[in-house]
Amino acid sequence: MYEDQVKGRTEELKGHAQEAAGRFTEDDDMRSEGKARQVAGKVQANYGETLDNVREATVKNPISALAIAGGVGVFLGILLGRR
Repeated sequence: MYEDQVKGRTEELKGHAQEAAGRFTEDDDMRSEGKARQVAGKVQANYGETLDNVREATVKNPISALAIAGGVGVFLGILLGRR
């Protein structure tokens, strides 16, 4: 597990705790902040997981990764050259 995944899961757990505390104290603002923190944590964890998958694919198939990067570069060059 990489840093983004760990941070994301930690934020998600903090969000659960904050939401529970908001429910206990009947504080709607705290409860909604907890839900928002949970969503942000999930997004960060998924981002880290996606990065891990890209790293693994790049290590397993470096030539394919290089070809994809080159294709993206050509595409961006065409788009930016039209100005």
